[in-house]
Amino acid sequence: MPTQNATETWSPTLTPTDAPTPTPALTLTPTATPTITATAAPTRPSSRVLPVPLILQELPLSCEIAGMRMVIAALSNHVPSEQELLSCMPRNPNPYLGFRGDPAGRNRYPDGRINWENYGAYAPAVAETLNQCVLEPAGGKFEAIAMKGTSYKEVADAILEGYPVIVWVSKRQEIIETTIDTPEGPVRLVFGEHVWVVIGYHEDGSFEVHDPYPQQNGKQTYRVQSFPNWELFDRMAVFVWPRTR
Repeated sequence: MPTQNATETWSPTLTPTDAPTPTPALTLTPTATPTITATAAPTRPSSRVLPVPLILQELPLSCEIAGMRMVIAALSNHVPSEQELLSCMPRNPNPYLGFRGDPAGRNRYPDGRINWENYGAYAPAVAETLNQCVLEPAGGKFEAIAMKGTSYKEVADAILEGYPVIVWVSKRQEIIETTIDTPEGPVRLVFGEHVWVVIGYHEDGSFEVHDPYPQQNGKQTYRVQSFPNWELFDRMAVFVWPRTR
């Protein structure tokens, strides 16, 4: 589990006035939490690839929703639909508090200019949506935690413990960013904001990731040494762990 000495957690309050009317609580049946006994403590592997199904995003900007669905699929046999999760996630101009813009929209205008109004959601909004709409209604055996300043070791440790991780990336070579003003303060936006779901870690230090955006060549799973432009997003990540409190 990530240590809070090295990272910071967020506990945002979602703005109810910006949120759509939630759908009824989703049904989720968590898998049993592994039991570790003092007499037969298992040895943690040095590499591991988790059996996380690949789920593609259904809308142009819904990568965060697809990432959540993959994580849920790793914990349960029931996976909410993309529309169910979108109905639960608040909308907010501040992506830390909700989805900024239209998930079905485009991030460019017809003339090619960047449309910063259609963007996405950051780790705190994703974690809160997972907790409030899925994990807590299911009995609270698991909790989602939004982290920033996350280390690669913390991601690797989560994978080796058996839990996938959502990380924020931008695969564009040319970095274009802007800063917007929000009631909570200035927020940086990065063009090409995207998420990967980390599903594996190897002894050579590389990671296996699922990319939810449909690729023309059909290749959706990659083995990478690092997460592209992760630093531009303050190394944001969402972990899902068995609840400890």
